[in-house]
Amino acid sequence: MCTPGVKLGLYLPATLHERMIVTTHGRPRGALQAAYDTALSELLDLVDSGAEVVFAAVRGPKVRVTVRLCAALCERLRRVLVGLNLKVTDFACTALDRYLSNREGA
Repeated sequence: MCTPGVKLGLYLPATLHERMIVTTHGRPRGALQAAYDTALSELLDLVDSGAEVVFAAVRGPKVRVTVRLCAALCERLRRVLVGLNLKVTDFACTALDRYLSNREGA
């Protein structure tokens, strides 16, 4: 894992960000950033493996969330977004939804 250093501004549905906060409540400082890192990394790994992933367009009001990620992860994310012709909001929402579904369902 690399040191967080690049700010990434995301626009997410408020409820999605609130679910991430609840998931990391009571954990050490930095757990929320680590959860965002893990969610994005897991989906990037899935896309890189060639798996078929459905990215639903996210509509409705959103809140701005700023997370710090390592530069390598941000660069990897940019490459995938360009390759898929996808918006970062749609990718992030899919990543967080998958992450939360896996953790909340366990």
